[in-house]
Amino acid sequence: MVSRFHESARFRNLALLLIFSAALILRVCFVAATTPSLPDDTDSYRAIASNILAGRGFSMDAATPSAYRPPGYPLFLAACRIVADDPMVAIWVQCFLSAMVVLLAALVAQSVVNELFSVIAAIIVAVDPFLIGVAGQFMTETLFAFLTLAAFFLLLRAIRSNRLSRYIAAGLVAGTAALTRPEFLLFVPVALLGVVVWGRRRRRYVATILFLLAAVVPVGAWGVRNKSAIGKWIFTTTHGGYTHLLSYNEVFYGQVVAGHSSTWAASSLSEWQESLALETAGMDEMEKDRFYYQKAGEFVAGDRFGAAHVAAFGALRFWAPFPHSAPGPARICMGAFFIGLLALAIGGTLVVWRRRPSARLIVYLLVIETVVHMYYWSNVRMRIPFHPLLAVLAAAGVAVIFGRRSLIGEALPIKEEESVYSPAV
Repeated sequence: MVSRFHESARFRNLALLLIFSAALILRVCFVAATTPSLPDDTDSYRAIASNILAGRGFSMDAATPSAYRPPGYPLFLAACRIVADDPMVAIWVQCFLSAMVVLLAALVAQSVVNELFSVIAAIIVAVDPFLIGVAGQFMTETLFAFLTLAAFFLLLRAIRSNRLSRYIAAGLVAGTAALTRPEFLLFVPVALLGVVVWGRRRRRYVATILFLLAAVVPVGAWGVRNKSAIGKWIFTTTHGGYTHLLSYNEVFYGQVVAGHSSTWAASSLSEWQESLALETAGMDEMEKDRFYYQKAGEFVAGDRFGAAHVAAFGALRFWAPFPHSAPGPARICMGAFFIGLLALAIGGTLVVWRRRPSARLIVYLLVIETVVHMYYWSNVRMRIPFHPLLAVLAAAGVAVIFGRRSLIGEALPIKEEESVYSPAV
C-alpha cells in the first residue's frame, strides 16, 4: 500500500486535495467561532486601505502621506475591498491563502524528502494552531507566510529548471514579500548565494542578475512613491526606529528583560508611549524614526551588558514555544505542538544538511530572521510565518523516525554536487 502511494502521483494529489480542504475548513470554522464580526485594526492597516480606496493615498490620518507601514498588506486589503465591499472578505481570503500554504509546503518539501513524506509537511501546516490563529486577524502573518513560501518554491523551481523566466517570477514574489515585511529583503542575498552556488554553470550569473532586478522592482516602486510623496528615498518604512526602541529602552529592560514579568504591562507600556509622544511632538515620521534609533543607540552605549541581554532575550522570545496571549489550555497545546515541530525539524536538518541545499537555505533564512529580531521587537508572532519552512524540515525528521533515510538520499561528494544538486533542489 505504501509503495503504491509513493509511486502514484494521482493518489498523492488526492491526498493533498483532502488536506487542503481540511485546512480550509479548520480555518473557516475557527474564524467563524472565535473572531468578532470585525477584528481590531491594531496596526491601522484597514485605515490605510480605506484611504487608498477613497483617493487619499497611502496615509494613516487621511491627510499626510505616510511610509510608517509597509504597503503590501494595506494594498492586499484594498484589493479585497474592491472585490466585495465588506472588510471580512479579506479574512476569508486569508483563510484560503493559509490553506494554500499547505500545498506550497508540500511542494517545497519535495526538495528535501520524497513525495510520500512531503505530504507530512502539508499535514503539519494544516493543523498548525499558530497559523490557524493568525488567519482571523488583520495582520501581515498570513499573507507574508504565503508570499514567503511562494518565493521559496519559485526559487527552487527556477534553480531546478534553470529557466530565466522563473528567476524573474521568483524575484518579483520575493520583492512583494519584502513589501509586506521589509525584513524579507535579507532573503535576497541568501537566494542569490543559492543561485550562484547551485544554479547551472552556464546561466547562473545571468539568472542572478535577473532575480535581483526582479526583486528590486516592487521595492523600487515603493521607494519612488515615497520620494514623490514624502520627498525621501524610503525603500522600507519609517517604523524601524520605533520597533528597535521598543526593545532597547530602560523601562522594557528593567521590567521584562531583567525583571520577572513575561510581558510588558499594558499600563507601563502606555505610560512609556505617552512620554515618548511628548518628546517627539512636532516631529514628522522621518524625524521620529531617526530620534527613536538615536534613543535606542543611547541605551546600548550606556549599558552594553543590558543591550546584550536584550538581544539574547529577543532570540529566546522569537523561539518561545508558548504564546503569552493565549488562554491557559490553548497555550499549553500550542506550546506542545511547537516543541514537537522544532524537535522534528532539528532532527531532519541534521540528516539532510549535506544532502539537500534547500534545507540549508531554510536554515540560513531562519538564522537571519532570529538575528533581525534580536535587534528589533521580538515575539512569537514574528516567527509564525516561518512555521511552514520548519514543517518542511520536520517532514525529514518524520522520515528518519520511520527509518526512511534512503528516501532522503545519500551524501554527495563535492565533485558531483554541480551536476546533481540542481535537480535535487
